[in-house]
Amino acid sequence: MKLRSSAGTLYKLGLRKGPVEQLKTAYLMLDGVCQFNCGYCTHASTVRKFSSLSRVLWPEVEDVSTFLEKLSRSDFERICVQVVSYRGFEEDLLELVERLNVVKRAISVSVRTTNLEFVEQLFALGVDRIGTAIDVVDEELFRKYRGGNLNQLKSFIEEIAALHPKKVTTHLIVGLGESDRELFETMVWLRNIGVETALFAFTPLRGTPLEKHPRPPLERYRKIQLARFLIYEGLEELVEFENDSIKNFKSLPKEFQRAFLTSGCPSCTRPYYNENPSGPLYNVHSEKALNSLEVIG
Repeated sequence: MKLRSSAGTLYKLGLRKGPVEQLKTAYLMLDGVCQFNCGYCTHASTVRKFSSLSRVLWPEVEDVSTFLEKLSRSDFERICVQVVSYRGFEEDLLELVERLNVVKRAISVSVRTTNLEFVEQLFALGVDRIGTAIDVVDEELFRKYRGGNLNQLKSFIEEIAALHPKKVTTHLIVGLGESDRELFETMVWLRNIGVETALFAFTPLRGTPLEKHPRPPLERYRKIQLARFLIYEGLEELVEFENDSIKNFKSLPKEFQRAFLTSGCPSCTRPYYNENPSGPLYNVHSEKALNSLEVIG
């Protein structure tokens, strides 16, 4: 088992020196040689850049017992385990979840699986939320960039959501060639079946097949964030389309700027996952950052 932790988590725990962010979630990663070849991922089988995932550095946890002891005394509210799909990850993940239970924090697991029995094992061990990513909402682009069958994955997500209401999260990436309407309709469907949506802006990463693919404009990403916020507030009728693009909003709630905060599981505060610390921030990870005009302007 190769266990890594995000650098920000290690900084907050005092296990490395660096800037301490207002993190509510501790981020871990089970690492290995991925069996898949997603065109946007640093862990794709043809890339094998193991020390990072998206833009985040993940140093290896040198002493797991000390790490868990520090974690148990921290003010983190949640632990998020991101899992690379290497051969044998299932056994390692089950073992890790058992060890994490001593920390007595809510546990989220982000894992690529369509194995219902395995998911049930995770919930039985005390996992609070399961995340399985859709990433690409367009069926043709899903096959091209992620691989597999989008409709089969959606059916699996619907199945586990029915068995475990309000316990499932998925990830959607904005900027891979999909339309606003496809994202909107997917988020409405996810809301209707009780699945939380975590939004990411596509980030071109060196060494990946899509390293030259452009990022989505910040203005477009803000509109998708607002659409997500309105959908989960039951106000999707406020979104106005022009053809398949979001044109405007009929009105916005008083606290609409909260739409720009990092979305996903409760207490998720991923910092700088798809942006540089210098900005602009696509996903805003703290209330303090949200108050910055540069972030939301």
